[in-house]
Amino acid sequence: MLSKVLVIADGDDPNQPALRRALQCIDDAGEIDVFAAVYEPMLEGYLGNKAIYEPLRTRAVRDRRERVAVLARAAESWGVKASGNAVWAHPLGKAVADEVAARGIDLVVTVPAELHEGGTPRPGGLSHGVWQLVIGCPVPMLVVKSDGQAPYRHIVAAVDPFHTNAKPAALDAGILQAAKALQARTSAQLTVLHCYTPFDYFGADVGSPIPEAALVEERERALHALCREARLPETCARLVAGVPHTVLHGMQQRGEADLIVMGALARGRVAEFLLGSTAERVLHHGPGDVLVVKSAPGSAAR
Repeated sequence: MLSKVLVIADGDDPNQPALRRALQCIDDAGEIDVFAAVYEPMLEGYLGNKAIYEPLRTRAVRDRRERVAVLARAAESWGVKASGNAVWAHPLGKAVADEVAARGIDLVVTVPAELHEGGTPRPGGLSHGVWQLVIGCPVPMLVVKSDGQAPYRHIVAAVDPFHTNAKPAALDAGILQAAKALQARTSAQLTVLHCYTPFDYFGADVGSPIPEAALVEERERALHALCREARLPETCARLVAGVPHTVLHGMQQRGEADLIVMGALARGRVAEFLLGSTAERVLHHGPGDVLVVKSAPGSAAR
């Protein structure tokens, strides 16, 4: 269920991609929370005296709150309930996490900072700030790289029923739950994708101790079982030999994946640095929208 969606405000344009996507994804009786965090280091204080700049901070937040209220009214003109909020806070990730907890948010929608005002992705991928925002979000986050205008036609849920790299077993279930919710709202075609790396990828002289056909059959059985557990038709399942991020990029470029739903790993004290190589590469360099579903703290592989 996507009954409460938080949109991180991207300027003042009511047609901004994040707001467009939120309107397409939210339940009919849902509510959109247009949110902005305001922060300017120069107004934080002078020699530890915060009171000096308090009036300026208050005015900055009031101005931003009025602007997000305009965006909320624009969303309401499309027939959904909406509200706006702005706070003085830094970093953005902490402010978003607090808002999610306070409002019971189901989904966060954002646009990478480098795409603001019609920009283009930087060669190095997402900025550090956006990356930290994705990592710290306690609920699924939709990172919008498209213009948000065309409805989703092809949703790809990237799963791994074999829990490579000790991936938590519950993560695939979360990925499929999120993908199903969006598919129900958009009527897009849903593909449950599992990529595996064949032995010949590591060299022509590397032999497999198990016949390739047997390995493929085992993976197909596991993938179909995953679909059944999620109450999805087995026809959704697609097994592809190849490196996951390469396969996913190819599907994006061919128009076979308007939205990729994938999991991100975050473990222990280094959680803020670790999300898994496939998620990192698709988020940093992929051209399309990505919905990131994180594992719950303390989750373990089956």
